[in-house]
Amino acid sequence: MDFGKVIKWLSWDEIPPEFLSSILALLIMLILTIVIRIKLRKYDALEKPKGFFNAFEAINDWVEKQVIDLMGPAFKDFSGYILFVGGYIILGFIIGWIGIPNIFQPHGDTFGEPLPNPFTNIAIPLSIALITFVLTHYNAIKYKHWSYFERYIEPIPIFLPVNLVTMWSSLLSLTLRLFGNALAGYCVITLIYVGLGTSLPPEGSLVGMVFDPILAPIGHLYFDLFDGLIQMAVFTILTMINISNEYISPEEYKLSIENKKHEKEMKKQRRLEKKAKKVGI
Repeated sequence: MDFGKVIKWLSWDEIPPEFLSSILALLIMLILTIVIRIKLRKYDALEKPKGFFNAFEAINDWVEKQVIDLMGPAFKDFSGYILFVGGYIILGFIIGWIGIPNIFQPHGDTFGEPLPNPFTNIAIPLSIALITFVLTHYNAIKYKHWSYFERYIEPIPIFLPVNLVTMWSSLLSLTLRLFGNALAGYCVITLIYVGLGTSLPPEGSLVGMVFDPILAPIGHLYFDLFDGLIQMAVFTILTMINISNEYISPEEYKLSIENKKHEKEMKKQRRLEKKAKKVGI
C-alpha cells in the first residue's frame, strides 16, 4: 500500500500556525520549569522567597491546596501536572491575544501574520484531552485492578457496546468545550475587525476609526484573557474530578472484594434453597 497517496507529509512551511503557537507555549513552559528547577537547587528553606520565586511558590501552594481539596491527599503529587496544563492553556490564549508575527515559516502562506490561538485547531484540545483520558483510565486500572473492566458489562453484559461508546464521552466533552470556546472567541474578534473595517482610510470608515480602538481591546480582554482563565479552570477542574473519581483506597478495595464474594455466596445459597424446596415439593 502506498501511504504517500493516503497521507500527505507536510513540509515545515505547510504546518498549521496553531501548531507553532502550541510549540511556542510548550517551550515557554519548559523554560519556566528549567528556571524553577535551577532556583530550587539554590533555594534555602530558611530564607524568605523573593520576586519570581515568591510568586511561583504562592501559585504552587494554591494549586496544591485545590488538588488536595478536589482529589484527596492521595493525589498531592498530581499538582505539578495540573499546574503545567493550566499554564499551557492560559499561555495559548495569551499568544493568540498578543498576535506574535509568524516569522517561523518564511515561505509559508501565513508568514508575517499573527500566530493564532492554538486551541482553534481541534487537534490541540484533543491532544491534551487524550492525556487526561489516558490518565483517568490508567488510575482506574491502577486502583481498581480487574474490577475496572466490570464497568463495561454493567448492569448486564448486553450493555457492552453502549458502555464502550460512553467511555469516550469525557474525551469529547473536554475537547469540544475548549475548542468551541476558543473558536467562538476568534470568530467574534474577527467579526469586530471585519465589521468595523480597518482604522486607516480609505479602506476603513469613520466608524471603524472611532470604534475599532475601543471595541477590539475589550473583545481581546474578554475572549483571550478572561475566557482563557475560565477555560483553564474548567479543563483542570474536570481533569481532577475525572481522575480522582477512579481512586479507591487499598482498604476499600479489599472490602469491595469481600463484599462481592459474600454476595456470590449468598446467591449460591439462595439457589440451593430453591432447589431444596422443589425437591421437597
